[in-house]
Amino acid sequence: MPEIPRTILLTGATGFLGSHVADALVAEGWTVRCTVRKTSNPRWIESLPVERVTADVRSAEALAVALDGIDVVVHSAGLTRAKSDADYQRVNAEGTQALALGAVDAGVRRFVLVSSLAARGPDRRASDPGPAGDRPTSAYGESKLAGERRLFQALTEQTGTMQGVILRPGGIYGPRDEDSLNLFKVAKTGMMPVPTSKGRLQPVYVKDVAEAVIRAVARPDVDLKPIPIVGPEIVSWADMGEALGNAVGKPVRLVKIPDAVWQVSGAVAEAAARLVRMPPQFDRRTADDLSRLDWTADPREAESSLGWRATTHLREAMEETGRWYREHGWL
Repeated sequence: MPEIPRTILLTGATGFLGSHVADALVAEGWTVRCTVRKTSNPRWIESLPVERVTADVRSAEALAVALDGIDVVVHSAGLTRAKSDADYQRVNAEGTQALALGAVDAGVRRFVLVSSLAARGPDRRASDPGPAGDRPTSAYGESKLAGERRLFQALTEQTGTMQGVILRPGGIYGPRDEDSLNLFKVAKTGMMPVPTSKGRLQPVYVKDVAEAVIRAVARPDVDLKPIPIVGPEIVSWADMGEALGNAVGKPVRLVKIPDAVWQVSGAVAEAAARLVRMPPQFDRRTADDLSRLDWTADPREAESSLGWRATTHLREAMEETGRWYREHGWL
């Protein structure tokens, strides 16, 4: 029998999560082709034995070249911050559709989409009206859900045999992440502002997510249903403060900010960013996510579907992340 191809097209490889996925794929022995943009910084993949191709999802010709000879697509690229709601849809929904259709035409065997728990929306409460189902609460979440649906449509309308796998990670953190870095910088001051509400979070370490992607690539049969990818523990802001304090080597005192003030801060930051035509670092969505809502999921779903479960706990992951920041002069 001919050898099964082991060539993967990875999008988003120059980014935070994608670069860790590239590390994991190379370590597993896959031949990896990474899409890059002309403006991409390849610093995280420069030392890896990967092929780089310039590809834009708006160009069918460029996609055909990138997809030539590819067995599996891992689509981890996407916008997490945007100047407008339309930008989210253009990249996260329409971009996914273009890549999925190109993959079908190229005879790709499997398409792994890295979506987000934001596509599902926050935890439902017993008092929430209406039937169960996906209920994103932000333009970002809506665009990720639209991307999932565009993939599903491409798969159901195809004449080939491409399989689809959808992963929905919760909040991802770890080395190379600039968002995580901001938390560490604040923690070094010895104080950390947090909302007064008792939001529950289930963040997941980036290397655990990369391992989940590996399982999604290699697992023989995976049902086409969104799989939540979350950490091994549900944590509070007090837990976060303790873990950050341990990582930076000093106690961190939580400074509780009234939720109303927190919400206004998000709106002001978003408006200021739009005035200078920059994607906001802190916005209404982030303020809402962190102050009013719970973001958790049952890890047994991923264990059943992928044979995977996150193993890195918050304290250990924060220590490793802080050490990486210091070694690279970021902290």
